[in-house]
Amino acid sequence: MHILITGASGLIGKSLIHALDKRDYRISTLSITKRSALVSTNIKTYHWSPSQGIFDGKALDGVDVIISLAGAKINQRWTKKNRKAILDSRLKGTQLIKNALKNNPNHNVTHFISASAIGLYPSDFDRTYKETETKVANSFTGEVVSAWEQKVDEISTLVQHVSKIRIGLVLAKSGGALVPLATPAPFGLGAWFGSGKQWQSWIHIQDLVQLFLFALDHPGTYNGVSPNPVTQKQLVKAISKQYKMPQWMPGIPAFVIKALMGAMANILLDSIRVSSAHAQAQGFSFDFPTLQEALQDLLPLNLKN
Repeated sequence: MHILITGASGLIGKSLIHALDKRDYRISTLSITKRSALVSTNIKTYHWSPSQGIFDGKALDGVDVIISLAGAKINQRWTKKNRKAILDSRLKGTQLIKNALKNNPNHNVTHFISASAIGLYPSDFDRTYKETETKVANSFTGEVVSAWEQKVDEISTLVQHVSKIRIGLVLAKSGGALVPLATPAPFGLGAWFGSGKQWQSWIHIQDLVQLFLFALDHPGTYNGVSPNPVTQKQLVKAISKQYKMPQWMPGIPAFVIKALMGAMANILLDSIRVSSAHAQAQGFSFDFPTLQEALQDLLPLNLKN
């Protein structure tokens, strides 16, 4: 199987390429920087630029599956310029792939797998969301993810299968959400945001990668989260416990977070509890189903890589 990946230089992309490379898949990537050999000299890199509408048509040669991970990071201050970049990078990138497939009617691509995000779901302290949820968050993240998924769905007319992975809080040694949460913990300075009662639907990077691989043979829409979400307070306390340090800091008040971060504070204060039952019902198994198992594997942090 030949797989073309966008966003290959990001946290998820790098981990996914390592996993695919170990399984001897044929891999190629699309990159705006023309970087090659991210993992292996066998990986061919083609140039694209969603902002400029550039796509090397040769990138589709012999490709069976496209995995789309590209998109400007959402954890940056939501200025008008950054909001546009966050939205455009997802919509224009997906549109560019759609145009390339449409302009090459003889392509061999049968499956398009796209990253998405649980930010699609409204903040709620009581509900647990499944993939069938139709209500969309009345927020910037809800707007972005909804528009993104609608664009992804348009590709269903050009390939046999379209899959979406709605990614939660990614825990990894050298990136993702764990680094800012765990860095102060060895000094006893870990703290939650607001009340700390907001639900955090998290996933170990290794399980997330395995879910993308699972989707290769089991197309569909999946919540990329572990079976056991926790509150943010529970998450911070568990990190401190793993470092064998007391967690004595009070929570950082919500008004302080909002004053510092503006609307972006919603990322830290929203409560989104999400179910992984659908993936498990299809046969997916988690290596790190509980937070304790995940943190035992990931901590201490490895910030050098």
